[in-house]
Amino acid sequence: MRHFRGSRTTAGSVAGLTLLSGLGLGMVTAAPAAAYAGYCNDGYASAYRKLVGDSTYTAYLPGYKANMDCTMGSGAQSASVAMLQRSLNVCYSDDLGFNLKVDGIFGTNTKNALAAAQRDEGIKGDGIYGKDSRTHLEWEFTRNSATRCARI
Repeated sequence: MRHFRGSRTTAGSVAGLTLLSGLGLGMVTAAPAAAYAGYCNDGYASAYRKLVGDSTYTAYLPGYKANMDCTMGSGAQSASVAMLQRSLNVCYSDDLGFNLKVDGIFGTNTKNALAAAQRDEGIKGDGIYGKDSRTHLEWEFTRNSATRCARI
């Protein structure tokens, strides 16, 4: 009899947690919107490429907890925005005629510069940073004091 009663209690607990989880009230809930993993914040991700002979260069890209799969757009303020601004200046400003202030604020100038670089690389120039921008744009790669622009 004791075994049956324990099973009912376990089954009831599982059913209750399942119901609460479905309502968003269970033990595991979503993180607050500000901590959403899809938005680039102060984190960064590293990319490594052999660009000159056997020399390996490093690029630091916008990221979230060392994951470069993130997005950002107008209104964002972070070190990730500053990384984007710096790479846009180093790799595109001479050809496209802009010079961004590297302040970490994704304002109108950053949006317009990103849109110009996106169009230059043949992708939709929407001024929103995401996967297409990350894979099609050139990034500042460095090794010691040498700098090169390349795609990841």
